[in-house]
Amino acid sequence: MKIGFIGTGKIGTSMIKGLLHAKVANQNIYVFDGGFKSSKDVAKKYNLKLINDYSDFSGCAVVIVAVGGPAVPGILKELGNKYQGIMLSTGGGDLEKVNQESPAKTRFAKIVPNTPVQLDEGVTAISFAKDEKQETIDTVKSIFEKMGDVYVVLDRLLGIYGTVTGCAPAYVDMMIEALSDAAVLNGVKRDESYPMIEKMILGTVQLALANKKLPEELKDEVTTPGGTTIKGVTKLEETGFRNALIQSINASAN
Repeated sequence: MKIGFIGTGKIGTSMIKGLLHAKVANQNIYVFDGGFKSSKDVAKKYNLKLINDYSDFSGCAVVIVAVGGPAVPGILKELGNKYQGIMLSTGGGDLEKVNQESPAKTRFAKIVPNTPVQLDEGVTAISFAKDEKQETIDTVKSIFEKMGDVYVVLDRLLGIYGTVTGCAPAYVDMMIEALSDAAVLNGVKRDESYPMIEKMILGTVQLALANKKLPEELKDEVTTPGGTTIKGVTKLEETGFRNALIQSINASAN
């Protein structure tokens, strides 16, 4: 299966890395030049096929438009007139309108992947038109399932799914940084603090996935009456840890 890309920024490159990590052949990944140095650099670095016109995507099962901003509608319109296949956009677009205005054999869906797709440990939310054929849905899902978990959601919910899975990694990174600061404050070397904190988070997540327990159940297994953990948990509650996370997601979503 051949996959095309328009846009090689952070999220576009993350998807390219994920596909390569999943053993998709580099010559099956097409990158649109568009006069951008970054596209040329990415194509050269990973030995991808660099093309100069949207019509050159003709052999691709899907084309991913990994750009945002006001340019997206124009790109989708031009692409839809030159390419017959499945168009995917990370930068929005009117789902029903684009599908109505595109040629019959051209379909459009919206995707929100997060950066861990580059290690095939990502989460991607996808919204399709209400009347989308199962064949189209299966094709798109099969691509992103190579890079992690996939959620097919209503278009109106795509934003919040993307916020939770796409923005929260930055919050986790900030938490790692803060935990490292706390460790250093109490005498741990900086270069030792990061690996142990990252491993702690990885192990905690793997334990949750393996046991399928609720977070509060796992928390209760760590806390003991009058112990150090419950004292720390109490301080988190006092300083508004939960509310800070809720408000950060809400701010990003709105």
